[in-house]
Amino acid sequence: MPRLYVLVLSGGAGTRLWPLSRRDRPKQFLELLGERSLLQDTVDRVAEFVPRERIFVVAPPEHRPLIHEQLPELPVDHLVVEPYPRGNAAAVGLAMAALAAFDPDAVVAVLPSDHVVGDRAQFRKVLIAATAAAERGHLVTLGITPERPDTGFGYIEAADRLDIEAPVEVRAVKRFVEKPKRDAAERMVAAGGHYWNAGMFVWRVEEVLRAYEKHLPKTAAAIAALRDAIGSPRYESVLAEVWEETDRTTVDYGIAEKADNVAVVPADIGWRDVGSWARLAEIVSKADNWASGDLVAEDAHDNFVWAPQKTVALIGVEGLVIVDTPDALLITTKERSEDVKTVVDRLKREDREDLL
Repeated sequence: MPRLYVLVLSGGAGTRLWPLSRRDRPKQFLELLGERSLLQDTVDRVAEFVPRERIFVVAPPEHRPLIHEQLPELPVDHLVVEPYPRGNAAAVGLAMAALAAFDPDAVVAVLPSDHVVGDRAQFRKVLIAATAAAERGHLVTLGITPERPDTGFGYIEAADRLDIEAPVEVRAVKRFVEKPKRDAAERMVAAGGHYWNAGMFVWRVEEVLRAYEKHLPKTAAAIAALRDAIGSPRYESVLAEVWEETDRTTVDYGIAEKADNVAVVPADIGWRDVGSWARLAEIVSKADNWASGDLVAEDAHDNFVWAPQKTVALIGVEGLVIVDTPDALLITTKERSEDVKTVVDRLKREDREDLL
């Protein structure tokens, strides 16, 4: 795919996968599904059809050593460092400044580093379709066909099919829906033509920069200053000066929901979001109970256990998540696993840096 570049977003903290995911090694750097980390798997997936010299990563400075450890083939100037979190609109904008200096005609796929894609062949077809739409001036998002009325995702409502020759259909976007109530999610799934918003985008660099100018002018001004400074000794000082002026928002809210040239490519790619222990359990559980080590279960069902160094015995329990690490033990239910973040928030309030 000529002109297609990839930007991998690697800034998340992964707090819902505590206590395994920690500040010094968050979930995208963990081998949760095999011998490769989620970050490495994301790069491996796109490197099958995009040359590695066209793959970039954006991340905070504290992740720099981990990224170079896990992606030793990544050129130093292909790691874009955001000084501190401002929302992914600022991080993506920072990377777009670098990519515009590298190749102003680039089409870029923006991909989170913590997703699982089961059907890589279909993923390639989806990106071919998205690239074709991006070359026609669209800001393209990938829409996941919903398997259930899940309230943990935002939704995309598609409009008419666009006249773009591609291996997968491309449709205009009618609207974005933030995480809905259960009844609204059920109506959207029943109606069809609605997709989960997975936060994956494809666009021409110059097209999205025009969208920043229109919808996020403060971030656009920062991007313009950085473009002028890239490759010069002034870059770090300019970055420090303009970063605080960027808009604190996401690409979804700041750009996609406001732009009038957004398209969606339905992506039936075996996609999974490793956003909580329950979601990870959905991916790995092939039997009634799943454990990373030895498990003895008596009248116990639908449990997930991460305790690689121990034999765990379960008796008469159902739907539990148990995660054992050297300094912390988590016990919750799959139904409440999203609430692990509240424990992390409490540990922050109590200054328990040793557990973060």
